[in-house]
Amino acid sequence: MTENKRADIAKAVFYMTTRHMISSDSKLGMYETKQEYLGFESIGINHLYRALDVLADFKDSLEKHLFNMRYNLFNSSVDVVFYDVTTIYFESQQEDVLRKYGFSKDGKIGSVQIVLGLLIDMEGFPIGYEIFPGNTFDAKTLIPFLEKIKKRFSLNRIIIVADRGINSRLNLLKLRELGFGYIVGLRLKSADGELLKEVFNPEGFVEIQTEAGLFKYKQIKHTFKVKDERGRTGQITDTVVISYSEKRAEKDRAERARLIQKALRLLESPSVIEGLNKRGGKKYIKAEGKRGYSLDEALIEQDSLFDGYYCVQSTEENLTAQQVLKAYHSLWKIEESFRIMKHSIEVRPVYHWTERRIRGHLVVCFLAFLFMRMLEDATDRAATSERIKEALRSVTLTEFSLDGQVYYLKNKIDRVAKSLFRALKVKEPANITAREDFKI
Repeated sequence: MTENKRADIAKAVFYMTTRHMISSDSKLGMYETKQEYLGFESIGINHLYRALDVLADFKDSLEKHLFNMRYNLFNSSVDVVFYDVTTIYFESQQEDVLRKYGFSKDGKIGSVQIVLGLLIDMEGFPIGYEIFPGNTFDAKTLIPFLEKIKKRFSLNRIIIVADRGINSRLNLLKLRELGFGYIVGLRLKSADGELLKEVFNPEGFVEIQTEAGLFKYKQIKHTFKVKDERGRTGQITDTVVISYSEKRAEKDRAERARLIQKALRLLESPSVIEGLNKRGGKKYIKAEGKRGYSLDEALIEQDSLFDGYYCVQSTEENLTAQQVLKAYHSLWKIEESFRIMKHSIEVRPVYHWTERRIRGHLVVCFLAFLFMRMLEDATDRAATSERIKEALRSVTLTEFSLDGQVYYLKNKIDRVAKSLFRALKVKEPANITAREDFKI
């Protein structure tokens, strides 16, 4: 690749990344509005698409380079990391190898999607990501992702924190084989009888009175049976933290009451019930005879027994119950990361149709998210991503001409933008600047 082509691609990547941090658009829309952004007039639509192709091809090496820069330069710890998945929808109903119909976390039932798995550190900085076909179950994304990460990065032993959607016995066995620890939510309603006895045994709980009501917990050892990929049965022994909260119990009761009301409304129109899945109100409806339905009172009573209880399963014998729960409750950081990517960075909807362009688009969004986190860090997390986006938009100039010379008048800059200039040690533009002085 010639030096000029490298420069064009670098400028195109920089333009697309900063646009996602300020005001996202389709790549065609970015091209058509490029004149609103100083210094990018020479970018052609072909530069943008070519840059996406290059990013797709070099995604893994770029990710590794950024990882090494951050963790070698700042000596940041990656002992505990968070993993979760979300879905990214397309303005399309056409399936292919990657874009598939599946359960949408965005509520976009009529659109194809992909599944995005994301790994972040304790500070919320992204470490890496992978994409999967849109019909991939959450639990099937974790091991392929971590196998790639283990090869790509020189990581010491790390502890994966993940929601119970990732928790399958085979996943936990594989994590151990890969040398990873884990702290994961446990599906209490599908737990074995011995564990449930411990859950409902009142002995051994530490009770704490909080402003929100009673909170209690206990920590036990429990052995789980597990089958490997060849069907051989083995076992793993983990630490399980059982907790109960009156506040959570109230929430569980309210959610069940909402579903019961939905079920009762469905029973008034039984013809629509058959085509629904078991999510939502249909959960509490049982079939009776041919096309007959009734409220499942037994299931409602059974579910009520679990109100307020939650279990977390971990390999970490040296962590206290409080430390395990604190790490698990920090999963909000990855949920926040997905919110930033979807709403501030505007990763979706995706307007690209080829796999290579889709992958390139996601690299741009990953870079934008990483840089947004860096800007948040520069403000000591005093400014949110939305506030930073607003601040970046405030850095504007007014063009005018005088005696045949083009000048730019600096408009009023937001206070957060001023703090970013100071934190990044970048000089603000002068009140009036000649075009050639910008060196663009």
